[in-house]
Amino acid sequence: MSDLTKQTPADPSTIERVEITVNGQTVQARTDKPLIQACIQAGVEVPHYCYHPGLTPEGSCRICQVEVQQGKMPARVMVACRTPVMPGMVVNTETEGAHDARRECLEFLLKNHPLDCPICDKAGECTLQDYSFTEGQGEGRSVEPRRKLEKRKDLGDVILLDQERCILCTRCVRFMDEVPKTPQLCVAGRGSHSTIETWNDTPLSGNYQGNLADVCPVGALTLKSFRFKARVWNLTKTASSCGECSRGCATTVEVLRKGEVTRIRPRHDEDVNGWWMCDTGRFALDAFSLADRLVGTLLPSASRGWDATSVENGLQIASDMLTTGDKPLLIASPWLTQEEGGELLALGQTISARVAFVSTASNDLADDVLHTGDPGPNRRGLSDLGLEALTAEEILHTASEHSTVLCIGERVARLLGKGEAEGFNSLPPSARVLLFDCELPDAPTEGNSPIDIAIGLPSSVERVGHWVNIDGLRRNILQARPAPAGVWNTLRLLKYLHELLTNREVQS
Repeated sequence: MSDLTKQTPADPSTIERVEITVNGQTVQARTDKPLIQACIQAGVEVPHYCYHPGLTPEGSCRICQVEVQQGKMPARVMVACRTPVMPGMVVNTETEGAHDARRECLEFLLKNHPLDCPICDKAGECTLQDYSFTEGQGEGRSVEPRRKLEKRKDLGDVILLDQERCILCTRCVRFMDEVPKTPQLCVAGRGSHSTIETWNDTPLSGNYQGNLADVCPVGALTLKSFRFKARVWNLTKTASSCGECSRGCATTVEVLRKGEVTRIRPRHDEDVNGWWMCDTGRFALDAFSLADRLVGTLLPSASRGWDATSVENGLQIASDMLTTGDKPLLIASPWLTQEEGGELLALGQTISARVAFVSTASNDLADDVLHTGDPGPNRRGLSDLGLEALTAEEILHTASEHSTVLCIGERVARLLGKGEAEGFNSLPPSARVLLFDCELPDAPTEGNSPIDIAIGLPSSVERVGHWVNIDGLRRNILQARPAPAGVWNTLRLLKYLHELLTNREVQS
């Protein structure tokens, strides 16, 4: 486990707190945090670029200057990110001296910054625009031309660098040094010739490059995959959790006009992922834009491939299959939520079925930062509920002992074989297979389909619930967009099917 997540939060009783005054408000400030953090926690906005709470303070941008008085010493303007908290400090962020200092720094930063906000991907999220407005720094006094630097510089598979926009806050350099601990960026040159470069122009590598676009406060470092895709004010942002490994990083899912998932970014969670996420989770957008999306309910047809029917009729057929023959086998995807897993378990108890989930094989993405190498986001949660963990091979082997097999959950068919339905081909022809998934199985040919009924499910960005991560922490997934028309919520499907089965048990 990474240093980011294995650290035990400090005991509040051991953290020294001192009393300071911020803009006339008495604040209990922690001595282990810089002054800017005390101001932010007090609800006071302090402009900043180089400061990031997840990185070592540097004080290079100088824009976080505030007026500080300590004891009988005269008040001085100081950078808040490099100033330690001391007892009795009197801090004022709104004095004319503080505003003058910040305006001078802004004028310096804007000296060479291009005026290309209308075409910059950071427009709408760039604090350079906000601070210029709030501090009243809208004009420059220099007449010299802006320096010419390299534009659209390719830094590898993930990031493009526009050196003209860079304000040399060095957040990107410190991130690579301190978080993945793979130093690959540096400040090259001196004075006005300084630029951000990779070592010997070597392309960036690693599974955490996307975080560079997050930490960049301006539009210098941008994601290739997001470049010119959307304006941020057209994105609907929803707090959720990443489902690409069992870490369950806190994320923000950003949907363009309630349709396409356009961007996924990390959301701060001190106990799980801090401020970061890996590129595997960040760029898992294809999982939410499937070309062969399974919508509604389909039955195999010898002449037409598939016949559509209503969800209610499909669940009635499913209940018939589950209540005839030998003891059924219920197989869950590790993407099922705690609520869905609990309902599946209750359903299994009603019909005396064996209930298990697909125990996914570890991949080679595990690292010492965040990725666990376990692609099952709710493995621990389903295990805690009491579902049996079986590998894909074990499931396909034991399925031959059951007359009916229900496979339910996002990606469950893919987990059981290389193709959507390939794994089911090893089952005996007499076995009845019910598939509840997001993906459409291969169309049957000559009336020979291993799937007897297929019902579409919402993906993890289209439903609400909880996953339990590798450390036992329960976290939300929330609906970022509506499911396609004709797709029922998974929990609703299970409850409806459970009710049908319960009524059958009562009648029998």
